Amino acid sequence: MKRNFNIHDLRIFYTVVMTGSTRQAAQVMHLTQPAISHAISRLENATGVQLFDRSHKTLRPTEAGQYLYSEAKFVLDELVRIDEALHSIEQFGGRGLRIASSPALALGYAPDAVRRYLDANGTRPFSIDIESSVQAISAVETMRADFGLGAVSRDSTRLNFTPFLRADVMAIAHRDHPLAGRDVIAVGDIPPETYVKPLWSDYVVAQGDIADSLILRSGMRAHMSLVPGTVRAVRGISLVNALSAWDIAAAYPDLVVRPLASRQWFDFLLITRREAQNQDLAERLLDALRATAEERRSGVYAQTIELLG
Repeated sequence: MKRNFNIHDLRIFYTVVMTGSTRQAAQVMHLTQPAISHAISRLENATGVQLFDRSHKTLRPTEAGQYLYSEAKFVLDELVRIDEALHSIEQFGGRGLRIASSPALALGYAPDAVRRYLDANGTRPFSIDIESSVQAISAVETMRADFGLGAVSRDSTRLNFTPFLRADVMAIAHRDHPLAGRDVIAVGDIPPETYVKPLWSDYVVAQGDIADSLILRSGMRAHMSLVPGTVRAVRGISLVNALSAWDIAAAYPDLVVRPLASRQWFDFLLITRREAQNQDLAERLLDALRATAEERRSGVYAQTIELLG
């Protein structure tokens, strides 16, 4: 059975499920409630399945409805991506460059590297989306992103994973923290009540001597983008990779960076599709990534950032 339905009805269906009612969907989409109901009926007729259980006072998606909802999000996101690409081609003569970056690299390093790439290879629109390393892999594989920057890899016949740098884990502390005056900080000396634990959003464990870090408990947790503000607010201390530490210290003069007594690190990789046309772009981007990392290898960071490959 061939199922024919239009995108407008699919978008209405998605909004109904997301908002929980035809009335709220009508308000969001600036349509009448009957128009919303008619669209749902058309979609059910076109697909040949019942999308909502109408035996309750509230609309509840059936199993088919739940499946279509999850797929609709992917389809609608893809349409937005296509629209953005077409707009970029129309306005700038070329499709925009999309990077899916691990939160650990997105504070300042990834934007600086992409700007360096554009300066060397011609200006074109670009966007950087913050994704976990696993999500970055998926984004490149499904063509939602041209490149990914992450800390994990997997066996794939469609993707290349190229290690380009290793960043040691370092401590960032408020200047008023009792450990801020030390040259080197031992993880075991960190008072748990002052420790802000980064939610890596990668679920990637550092390599190296991580025994102390694994047992360090904390009631304060923050996404990587919020770690600097949280450390400042509580005059605390946190552990981040050297690239994040460099960008944080450059932006917040009341925070100091110190190396750890035990060595821990993250290896970061460039994720690309194995298409011939991507290989030249990938090599140029690798050059920009490594050059940007090289700039940060000075002072306390000199021995904590290592170029790979």
